[in-house]
Amino acid sequence: FGAFTESFDIMREELKASKLREAEAVNARKELVAQLSHDIKTPVTSIKAMAEVMELSAHDEEEKKTIRSINAKADQIDSLVSNLFHATLEELEHLEVNPGEVTSKDIEHFIFEADYKKKVSEIKIEEVVVSADPLRLNQVVNNIFANSYKYADTEMTVSSHIEKSVGNARFLVVEIGDHGGGVPESEIETIFGKYKRGSNAGEKDGAGLGLYISRYLMEKMGGEITAANKDGGLAVTLRLRLL
Repeated sequence: FGAFTESFDIMREELKASKLREAEAVNARKELVAQLSHDIKTPVTSIKAMAEVMELSAHDEEEKKTIRSINAKADQIDSLVSNLFHATLEELEHLEVNPGEVTSKDIEHFIFEADYKKKVSEIKIEEVVVSADPLRLNQVVNNIFANSYKYADTEMTVSSHIEKSVGNARFLVVEIGDHGGGVPESEIETIFGKYKRGSNAGEKDGAGLGLYISRYLMEKMGGEITAANKDGGLAVTLRLRLL
């Protein structure tokens, strides 16, 4: 019996040590990704800053167009690195979300900045104040536009209205749509999964993280993000709680 107890104690200690090594490995991986993210983001920020200065001094429109393209690609790298970093977290609860007051003008600005290809002819959001984290909502909007540029690259539309739900809650509904053919109907919900993309994504680059992270962020802000095929393209809808 004593030998059995001793063996059991040894197994328990080995299991404990194994779990500790596993936890240390996970933390080491997170720290590595965080360091790599920082190391990549630093030069990208410098590239963006230099591109902005160059655009101010450029006189030829074709030159300005090229510089804007460099800036846009730098934004794309920045977005991909951010998504990679966020997706490596074993628990999304580690992502900090701090809802506060966000105005219609803020949302219009987020859309204007995300739409660097100027695919939207008019941006008009209902004049309200919603509950959202401005940093995270901006990230969500950027993810939506990045997806549309990548998979559709058509003209886009933005519309909004106020919606009443069960009870007294009211929401600002913002719909961002394109005309790129949408996704197979059976895959509408799938595109919000981790590392998931529509089967018609083809050879286009992408990790399938943008909408996955966007859904988590919207839920943490007390809102919602959905998608539907509409008008020959994909329409992504954001619901944000009114204050």
